[in-house]
Amino acid sequence: MEELISIVLPVYNGEKYLRESIDSVRAQTYQNWELLIVDDCSTDHSAQIAKEYESKDNRIHYYRNEQNLRLPRNLNKGFSLAKGNYLTWTSDDNRFKPTALEKMYRTLKSSPNAQFVFASCRIIDGEGKEVEYIMVDEKKKKQIIGSNVVGACFMYTRKAYKEVGEYDPELTLVEDYDYWQRIYTKYNAAVIKEILYEYRWHDGALTSTMRKETFNKNLEKMLLKNRPLFGKIDGESNYYFYRGLYQCRKNLGQEKNPYQFKYKWYSMRFFFEHRVPGKIRRMIGKNK
Repeated sequence: MEELISIVLPVYNGEKYLRESIDSVRAQTYQNWELLIVDDCSTDHSAQIAKEYESKDNRIHYYRNEQNLRLPRNLNKGFSLAKGNYLTWTSDDNRFKPTALEKMYRTLKSSPNAQFVFASCRIIDGEGKEVEYIMVDEKKKKQIIGSNVVGACFMYTRKAYKEVGEYDPELTLVEDYDYWQRIYTKYNAAVIKEILYEYRWHDGALTSTMRKETFNKNLEKMLLKNRPLFGKIDGESNYYFYRGLYQCRKNLGQEKNPYQFKYKWYSMRFFFEHRVPGKIRRMIGKNK
């Protein structure tokens, strides 16, 4: 029998796209799932919509918080209620492709060393029209030390959840990226190049309304906090790490950037050690 997959769906005033999000779960080719909708004190019709689906599908469960917890704590509540051996979460404005759960589950089952998998995504606008893509591959994994390459389509095992623990409430806006780093430094990650998710970018999305200062300060804090978890790293990883820190301060508009020297140094090394040899190989290939 197929193992249970738990999907947490945190919602806060998400009535506009909530039906699309839930319908994308119900349309999955993998049928053994539970959907835990955790309502963070919505004031719109989100509760009514969620209860409607709960009444007609016994795999769907609705919970409402007594007070607003914000995303990290809301996720923690959802996963504390989850029963599955495989875990993921989605947003009230995003959509899974029909084979998403099946392909992520099968990938983890066929990759015994991996406890975490992520896949490529399509970015859509408020009307559902294609904007761009977040494409992933094996090479991207190394960049996770300095940039969030995971995207919005992922799954991890209960084993990883038990080891890594909860999402950090102090890292609002980067709580997911922090979690991916913490998993990645303990377990191998598998990658699916195929697009299995549609991530919606619109005016009401959390990521488009987030405060720039809070995001960049929390990102810098998180990168520095997790750096020791990676242990000894090579020049390429240092390049990705300091690029991430440098961009945090740059995005804050700070003229004196404390990471500038190391970022420039590792950028130069990266150029000569990786980009130049790559160009030479391409030139040789063309001349054959």
